[in-house]
Amino acid sequence: METRRNFSLNLIFLLALNLLVKPFYLFGVEVGVQNAVGAEDYGLYYAMFNFTFLFNVLLDLGINNYQKIKVAQDSEGGMRNMATLLPMKLGLSVVYMVVTVGTALLVGFEGRYWFFIGWLMINHVLSVFLLLLRANLSGMHLFVRDSLLSVADRLILIIAVGYLLWFGSEPFQIEQFVLLQTMAYAIAIVLAVLMTPRGQRYFKMNVQWSAVANMTKQTWPFALLILLMTAYNKLDGIMLERLADRGVLEAGIYAQAFRILDAGNSFAFLYAGLLLPMFARLLQEDDAIAEVEALVDRASRLLIIPAGVVCLFTYFYSDWIMHLLYDAHAEESARSLVWLMGSFVFLAVGYVFGTLITASAQMRLLNWIALGTVMLNVVLNVLLIPSYGAPGAAFTSFISLGFMALAQMIFALWKYKMNPLKWLLRALVIWVITFGAIFLAPSFLNGVLQQIIWSSVISISVFLLIGVTPKQLLRG
Repeated sequence: METRRNFSLNLIFLLALNLLVKPFYLFGVEVGVQNAVGAEDYGLYYAMFNFTFLFNVLLDLGINNYQKIKVAQDSEGGMRNMATLLPMKLGLSVVYMVVTVGTALLVGFEGRYWFFIGWLMINHVLSVFLLLLRANLSGMHLFVRDSLLSVADRLILIIAVGYLLWFGSEPFQIEQFVLLQTMAYAIAIVLAVLMTPRGQRYFKMNVQWSAVANMTKQTWPFALLILLMTAYNKLDGIMLERLADRGVLEAGIYAQAFRILDAGNSFAFLYAGLLLPMFARLLQEDDAIAEVEALVDRASRLLIIPAGVVCLFTYFYSDWIMHLLYDAHAEESARSLVWLMGSFVFLAVGYVFGTLITASAQMRLLNWIALGTVMLNVVLNVLLIPSYGAPGAAFTSFISLGFMALAQMIFALWKYKMNPLKWLLRALVIWVITFGAIFLAPSFLNGVLQQIIWSSVISISVFLLIGVTPKQLLRG
């Protein structure tokens, strides 16, 4: 009961904080940047961001999730790992840069591409160090501090980029966006160190090869999972740039739609960050399966049901949303958005059941599922991108993530003998009523905004009646 209540209260705080910051960043800063620099320049940035992110596993090797679980199970013992993890991270950063640069040379990137490759590599390194410091805070259940850090770099970018976009005397360049990201990550890392409890803030470096080898042995299954997850999440943008007739432009069009998915995914990812240490701690206790099932039920209501509602809204209003946000290529992006937001439901399923499987250390199964997802993703992209461009990549995402999510859910339900009917029946009722409200709205309301407001009120009301009531949230 207490675990569910802590999850709900921290989730409310996390959601409120991110609702204040991330929509401004995604739809104010990122949309503003893309409108200012154009789809092709942003498409170049987007493709190179995905390319450099593809090797991010070399920076992490599964260390962050491993550390979060270890600190949740044993705070002092887990924090002692930092003596080995910090020098290990520094060495991995060098390996990451060498591999990324070597691959870029083999692919044949040249000229302007190298500015983005160089600085985005630095940004990924800083990001991973920030995530490690946040993993410690989350593992210690210092969720408020972790939540504040989850928006710190974005808040800095809102101020810095927003000023240049709206008050700068010179035209904004995409290169400025990349450099400001570097500044934001550096400041956030300083804040993360200061937020770490005083007694846990400083670490003695332990560079013994035996300690590094032992740590690598323990974390490599997490690393393999991250590599595979990165592949099926980031290959779309890279393959569009390489395979489509208008490669850079198609990547930019896809990025416009993907940003909406990214907005929802950023919230769902944060929920999963709360769930992982809670599942890890519960699974350490005897006879805690009932509590695990209750937490899964609560998380499914808070993640999967809203994801389905958002999917329905974007299905009906994709054209309106894209024209509202972007100056160019709105209709092309809308076709991709419909499939990508279908993927959002599957991502939410994965964040609940995949996180449970991760916390239970069933990494072999997760890696096989992820491998199958990557293979399906690559095959479909090769077949569909040359003919259909961005919508083909979006459809590929829908199919491959659907395979991943259903496989994870089926295994988790079987493994822990859980009954999904409590949340699943509520989900179906809420989705059907939401569909009906959206479908009927044009018959008595003329304006699209009026239709969206009316349908949203109906959907939220039904969710608060049969999904998760405010009283249930506070009670646990």
